[in-house]
Amino acid sequence: MQKNKKLLIAGVGGQGIVYLTNIIAEAALISEIDVSISEIHGLSQRGGIVTAGIGFGKNCTGFIKNAGVDFLIGLEPLETQRCLQYLHKKSCVVFGNYRIMPYSVNAQMAEYPDVLKFSEYLKKNCKKVYFIEKFPETIEAVNYNIYLLGIATLQPDFPLKAEKIEIAIKNLIEGKRKEKTLDIFRMSIDNFVEKSKSI
Repeated sequence: MQKNKKLLIAGVGGQGIVYLTNIIAEAALISEIDVSISEIHGLSQRGGIVTAGIGFGKNCTGFIKNAGVDFLIGLEPLETQRCLQYLHKKSCVVFGNYRIMPYSVNAQMAEYPDVLKFSEYLKKNCKKVYFIEKFPETIEAVNYNIYLLGIATLQPDFPLKAEKIEIAIKNLIEGKRKEKTLDIFRMSIDNFVEKSKSI
């Protein structure tokens, strides 16, 4: 890795952001890349806003400032939208269309934003945007985070290689869940490569 990079993960409580962050940090250590993680917010309430900033490289902290994110993994569309201020023209965004309605929407006090329109806006203002409108039916929602990580790993300049992520998964996860997680991670990569060939 030639330059320091910053990654932001955004979602809500219960989507496995701490879990994903631990895998990424482990993969960085395996890769002998300095890694720093910012304070993670929102864990006290399931369904509350959760973000985690990760810095890769020497003296690169996980603290995120405006226009300071190189990669954004969005586990929930509205929470991805809340992170607009942290993006810049060369940012890469990977996010999925798994909506968790906030109270204001459930109470019919507000409407959920148009996700397709938001995706188009990102594509006009960021270097790379990958919007997963529909996840494979064989994957449970709890594993969407791993699926999105697989896609992020394939992007140019992403600081971690897929093989290092796989080693991290093997190190941190036990039992049947280990193989299931690896299968989803590899499926994500295979699907992305196949889709890229058809374009």
